[in-house]
Amino acid sequence: MDVRRSVRSGARKVFSSRRKLVSFKSHVVLAAVFLCCFNQSVNAIVDIESLRERAGAVSGWATAGSFEASGSNGNSDKTDVSLSGLAQYLGDNFSNLIVFGSEYGESSGNKSADEQLLHLRHTRTLTVLTDWEYFYQWQQNDFIQLEERDLLGTGLRFKYGVNPNSGLYLGIGGFYESENRGVDGTSQIGRSNVYISYRKTNDKKITFVGTAYLQNKLDEFSDRRAVGGLSVSVPATDNFDFLISVDLEHDSRPPVGIEKTDWTYKTGIGWKF
Repeated sequence: MDVRRSVRSGARKVFSSRRKLVSFKSHVVLAAVFLCCFNQSVNAIVDIESLRERAGAVSGWATAGSFEASGSNGNSDKTDVSLSGLAQYLGDNFSNLIVFGSEYGESSGNKSADEQLLHLRHTRTLTVLTDWEYFYQWQQNDFIQLEERDLLGTGLRFKYGVNPNSGLYLGIGGFYESENRGVDGTSQIGRSNVYISYRKTNDKKITFVGTAYLQNKLDEFSDRRAVGGLSVSVPATDNFDFLISVDLEHDSRPPVGIEKTDWTYKTGIGWKF
Protein backbone atom coordinates (compact mmCIF):
# COMPACT_ATOMS: atom_id res chain seq x y z
CA MET A 1 0.00 0.00 0.00
CA ASP A 2 2.85 2.43 0.81
CA VAL A 3 4.37 1.74 -2.61
CA ARG A 4 1.04 2.41 -4.35
CA ARG A 5 0.56 5.67 -2.43
CA SER A 6 4.09 6.75 -3.34
CA VAL A 7 3.49 6.00 -7.01
CA ARG A 8 0.18 7.89 -7.02
CA SER A 9 1.77 10.86 -5.21
CA GLY A 10 4.67 10.93 -7.67
CA ALA A 11 2.29 10.78 -10.62
CA ARG A 12 0.26 13.71 -9.27
CA LYS A 13 3.41 15.81 -8.85
CA VAL A 14 4.57 15.02 -12.38
CA PHE A 15 1.14 15.85 -13.82
CA SER A 16 0.99 19.12 -11.87
CA SER A 17 4.47 20.13 -13.06
CA ARG A 18 3.62 19.28 -16.68
CA ARG A 19 0.36 21.26 -16.45
CA LYS A 20 2.21 24.33 -15.19
CA LEU A 21 4.84 23.94 -17.92
CA VAL A 22 2.15 23.65 -20.62
CA SER A 23 0.35 26.72 -19.25
CA PHE A 24 3.61 28.69 -19.22
CA LYS A 25 4.50 27.59 -22.75
CA SER A 26 1.02 28.48 -24.03
CA HIS A 27 1.38 32.04 -22.69
CA VAL A 28 4.81 32.41 -24.29
CA VAL A 29 3.67 30.98 -27.63
CA LEU A 30 0.59 33.21 -27.68
CA ALA A 31 2.71 36.29 -27.01
CA ALA A 32 5.29 35.27 -29.62
CA VAL A 33 2.62 34.72 -32.30
CA PHE A 34 1.03 38.06 -31.48
CA LEU A 35 4.40 39.81 -31.67
CA CYS A 36 5.40 38.27 -34.99
CA CYS A 37 2.20 39.19 -36.83
CA PHE A 38 2.78 42.94 -36.99
CA ASN A 39 5.69 45.10 -38.13
CA GLN A 40 4.51 48.63 -38.88
CA SER A 41 5.33 51.99 -37.27
CA VAL A 42 4.48 53.23 -33.78
CA ASN A 43 2.27 55.91 -32.27
CA ALA A 44 1.40 54.58 -28.81
CA ILE A 45 4.73 55.20 -27.05
CA VAL A 46 3.69 54.79 -23.40
CA ASP A 47 1.87 51.86 -21.78
CA ILE A 48 0.73 53.53 -18.55
CA GLU A 49 -0.86 50.39 -17.08
CA SER A 50 2.35 48.40 -17.58
CA LEU A 51 4.37 51.12 -15.85
CA ARG A 52 1.89 51.22 -12.94
CA GLU A 53 2.17 47.45 -12.56
CA ARG A 54 5.97 47.62 -12.52
CA ALA A 55 5.98 50.43 -9.93
CA GLY A 56 3.98 48.25 -7.54
CA ALA A 57 1.53 49.05 -4.75
CA VAL A 58 3.83 50.04 -1.87
CA SER A 59 2.94 53.24 -0.01
CA GLY A 60 5.08 56.29 -0.70
CA TRP A 61 7.17 57.13 -3.74
CA ALA A 62 8.06 54.66 -6.49
CA THR A 63 9.48 55.01 -9.99
CA ALA A 64 9.44 52.77 -13.06
CA GLY A 65 10.54 53.13 -16.65
CA SER A 66 11.66 51.45 -19.82
CA PHE A 67 14.17 51.91 -22.62
CA GLU A 68 13.43 50.19 -25.93
CA ALA A 69 15.35 50.28 -29.20
CA SER A 70 15.57 48.72 -32.63
CA GLY A 71 17.93 49.21 -35.57
CA SER A 72 19.60 47.82 -38.66
CA ASN A 73 22.63 48.56 -40.84
CA GLY A 74 23.62 47.44 -44.33
CA ASN A 75 21.00 47.39 -47.07
CA SER A 76 18.80 49.55 -44.84
CA ASP A 77 19.92 51.93 -42.10
CA LYS A 78 17.29 52.32 -39.40
CA THR A 79 17.35 53.32 -35.75
CA ASP A 80 14.49 53.84 -33.34
CA VAL A 81 14.71 54.50 -29.61
CA SER A 82 12.00 55.23 -27.05
CA LEU A 83 12.17 56.14 -23.38
CA SER A 84 9.29 56.23 -20.89
CA GLY A 85 9.09 56.74 -17.16
CA LEU A 86 6.65 57.02 -14.26
CA ALA A 87 6.89 58.61 -10.81
CA GLN A 88 4.11 57.59 -8.42
CA TYR A 89 3.07 58.50 -4.90
CA LEU A 90 0.63 56.18 -3.08
CA GLY A 91 -1.19 57.53 -0.04
CA ASP A 92 -3.76 55.88 2.25
CA ASN A 93 -6.67 56.34 -0.16
CA PHE A 94 -5.25 58.16 -3.17
CA SER A 95 -2.40 58.14 -5.67
CA ASN A 96 -0.68 60.72 -7.86
CA LEU A 97 1.42 59.87 -10.88
CA ILE A 98 3.32 61.59 -13.64
CA VAL A 99 4.31 59.80 -16.84
CA PHE A 100 6.51 60.91 -19.71
CA GLY A 101 7.38 59.31 -23.02
CA SER A 102 9.62 60.17 -25.94
CA GLU A 103 10.51 58.43 -29.20
CA TYR A 104 12.93 59.29 -31.98
CA GLY A 105 13.84 57.39 -35.13
CA GLU A 106 15.79 57.76 -38.38
CA SER A 107 15.66 55.78 -41.64
CA SER A 108 18.39 56.19 -44.30
CA GLY A 109 19.40 59.50 -42.73
CA ASN A 110 15.87 60.91 -42.61
CA LYS A 111 13.84 61.40 -39.45
CA SER A 112 11.14 58.71 -39.22
CA ALA A 113 9.75 59.20 -35.70
CA ASP A 114 9.47 62.16 -33.35
CA GLU A 115 6.88 61.98 -30.57
CA GLN A 116 6.56 63.21 -26.98
CA LEU A 117 3.93 62.67 -24.29
CA LEU A 118 3.26 63.93 -20.74
CA HIS A 119 0.49 62.47 -18.55
CA LEU A 120 -0.65 63.52 -15.05
CA ARG A 121 -3.24 61.55 -13.06
CA HIS A 122 -4.88 61.68 -9.64
CA THR A 123 -6.77 58.62 -8.37
CA ARG A 124 -8.91 58.53 -5.22
CA THR A 125 -10.41 55.42 -3.61
CA LEU A 126 -14.20 55.45 -3.30
CA THR A 127 -14.80 51.83 -2.28
CA VAL A 128 -12.76 48.64 -2.14
CA LEU A 129 -13.58 47.96 -5.80
CA THR A 130 -13.99 51.50 -7.21
CA ASP A 131 -11.68 54.47 -7.76
CA TRP A 132 -12.34 57.92 -9.15
CA GLU A 133 -9.61 59.46 -11.30
CA TYR A 134 -8.97 62.53 -13.36
CA PHE A 135 -6.09 63.29 -15.70
CA TYR A 136 -4.37 65.74 -18.01
CA GLN A 137 -2.33 64.70 -21.05
CA TRP A 138 -0.19 66.57 -23.59
CA GLN A 139 1.11 64.94 -26.77
CA GLN A 140 2.75 65.81 -30.10
CA ASN A 141 3.69 63.62 -33.06
CA ASP A 142 5.22 65.08 -36.21
CA PHE A 143 4.52 62.00 -38.31
CA ILE A 144 0.73 62.07 -37.99
CA GLN A 145 0.70 65.88 -38.43
CA LEU A 146 -0.13 66.36 -34.77
CA GLU A 147 1.42 69.60 -33.56
CA GLU A 148 -0.27 69.42 -30.17
CA ARG A 149 -3.06 67.52 -28.42
CA ASP A 150 -4.32 68.40 -24.92
CA LEU A 151 -6.71 66.15 -22.98
CA LEU A 152 -8.52 66.85 -19.70
CA GLY A 153 -10.72 64.04 -18.41
CA THR A 154 -12.25 62.10 -15.54
CA GLY A 155 -13.92 58.76 -14.88
CA LEU A 156 -14.38 55.72 -12.68
CA ARG A 157 -11.97 52.77 -12.42
CA PHE A 158 -13.41 49.39 -11.37
CA LYS A 159 -11.26 46.56 -10.01
CA TYR A 160 -12.06 42.84 -10.28
CA GLY A 161 -10.20 39.86 -8.80
CA VAL A 162 -7.23 42.00 -7.81
CA ASN A 163 -4.44 40.12 -6.01
CA PRO A 164 -0.63 40.06 -6.16
CA ASN A 165 -0.68 37.77 -9.23
CA SER A 166 -3.55 39.08 -11.35
CA GLY A 167 -6.09 41.83 -11.77
CA LEU A 168 -8.75 43.11 -14.16
CA TYR A 169 -9.51 46.83 -14.43
CA LEU A 170 -12.32 48.62 -16.26
CA GLY A 171 -12.39 52.39 -16.75
CA ILE A 172 -15.43 54.42 -17.89
CA GLY A 173 -15.37 58.20 -18.37
CA GLY A 174 -14.76 60.97 -20.83
CA PHE A 175 -12.47 63.88 -21.68
CA TYR A 176 -12.24 67.24 -23.42
CA GLU A 177 -9.79 67.27 -26.34
CA SER A 178 -8.07 70.22 -28.01
CA GLU A 179 -6.11 69.17 -31.09
CA ASN A 180 -3.89 71.27 -33.37
CA ARG A 181 -3.25 69.66 -36.78
CA GLY A 182 -1.33 72.58 -38.33
CA VAL A 183 -2.81 73.42 -41.73
CA ASP A 184 -6.08 71.73 -40.69
CA GLY A 185 -6.39 74.09 -37.72
CA THR A 186 -7.48 73.40 -34.14
CA SER A 187 -10.48 71.30 -33.14
CA GLN A 188 -12.10 71.08 -29.71
CA ILE A 189 -14.38 68.13 -28.97
CA GLY A 190 -15.52 65.76 -26.25
CA ARG A 191 -14.82 62.04 -26.32
CA SER A 192 -15.93 59.05 -24.29
CA ASN A 193 -13.13 57.01 -22.73
CA VAL A 194 -13.52 53.30 -22.03
CA TYR A 195 -10.57 51.05 -21.24
CA ILE A 196 -9.91 47.56 -20.00
CA SER A 197 -6.64 46.28 -18.60
CA TYR A 198 -5.61 42.80 -17.46
CA ARG A 199 -2.39 41.70 -15.76
CA LYS A 200 -1.15 38.23 -14.92
CA THR A 201 2.06 37.07 -13.23
CA ASN A 202 2.86 33.37 -13.47
CA ASP A 203 4.93 31.22 -11.13
CA LYS A 204 8.10 32.15 -13.06
CA LYS A 205 7.45 35.83 -12.20
CA ILE A 206 6.82 36.62 -15.88
CA THR A 207 4.20 39.37 -16.12
CA PHE A 208 1.74 39.90 -18.96
CA VAL A 209 -0.16 43.21 -19.20
CA GLY A 210 -2.75 43.87 -21.90
CA THR A 211 -4.65 47.15 -22.25
CA ALA A 212 -7.19 48.49 -24.75
CA TYR A 213 -8.75 51.99 -24.95
CA LEU A 214 -11.78 53.01 -27.03
CA GLN A 215 -12.48 56.73 -27.46
CA ASN A 216 -15.50 57.94 -29.47
CA LYS A 217 -16.53 61.48 -30.31
CA LEU A 218 -19.53 62.19 -28.09
CA ASP A 219 -21.79 63.67 -30.78
CA GLU A 220 -20.63 61.33 -33.58
CA PHE A 221 -19.71 57.81 -32.49
CA SER A 222 -18.44 56.87 -35.97
CA ASP A 223 -15.46 59.17 -35.24
CA ARG A 224 -13.45 56.87 -33.00
CA ARG A 225 -9.93 56.25 -31.79
CA ALA A 226 -8.57 52.99 -30.37
CA VAL A 227 -5.29 52.39 -28.55
CA GLY A 228 -4.02 49.02 -27.37
CA GLY A 229 -0.91 47.35 -26.05
CA LEU A 230 0.52 44.05 -24.84
CA SER A 231 3.72 43.78 -22.85
CA VAL A 232 5.65 40.80 -21.51
CA SER A 233 8.12 41.41 -18.67
CA VAL A 234 10.75 38.82 -17.73
CA PRO A 235 12.68 39.56 -14.50
CA ALA A 236 16.46 39.85 -14.76
CA THR A 237 17.15 41.17 -11.23
CA ASP A 238 15.03 42.64 -8.43
CA ASN A 239 15.05 46.02 -10.19
CA PHE A 240 15.43 45.24 -13.90
CA ASP A 241 13.33 43.32 -16.45
CA PHE A 242 13.61 42.29 -20.08
CA LEU A 243 10.65 43.65 -22.07
CA ILE A 244 8.77 42.70 -25.22
CA SER A 245 5.90 44.94 -26.26
CA VAL A 246 3.34 45.40 -29.02
CA ASP A 247 1.40 48.66 -29.49
CA LEU A 248 -1.48 49.75 -31.69
CA GLU A 249 -3.14 53.07 -32.46
CA HIS A 250 -6.15 53.41 -34.78
CA ASP A 251 -7.82 56.66 -35.87
CA SER A 252 -10.97 56.29 -37.99
CA ARG A 253 -10.53 59.80 -39.44
CA PRO A 254 -6.83 60.66 -39.78
CA PRO A 255 -5.54 63.61 -41.85
CA VAL A 256 -5.17 63.11 -45.59
CA GLY A 257 -2.13 60.95 -46.39
CA ILE A 258 -1.96 59.37 -42.90
CA GLU A 259 -2.69 55.66 -42.38
CA LYS A 260 -5.60 54.79 -40.10
CA THR A 261 -3.74 52.11 -38.14
CA ASP A 262 -0.17 51.87 -36.83
CA TRP A 263 1.48 48.88 -35.15
CA THR A 264 4.89 48.34 -33.60
CA TYR A 265 6.78 45.72 -31.65
CA LYS A 266 9.89 46.38 -29.56
CA THR A 267 12.29 44.85 -27.09
CA GLY A 268 14.10 46.61 -24.29
CA ILE A 269 14.84 46.91 -20.58
CA GLY A 270 12.52 48.04 -17.79
CA TRP A 271 13.38 49.20 -14.29
CA LYS A 272 11.71 49.99 -10.97
CA PHE A 273 12.94 51.62 -7.75
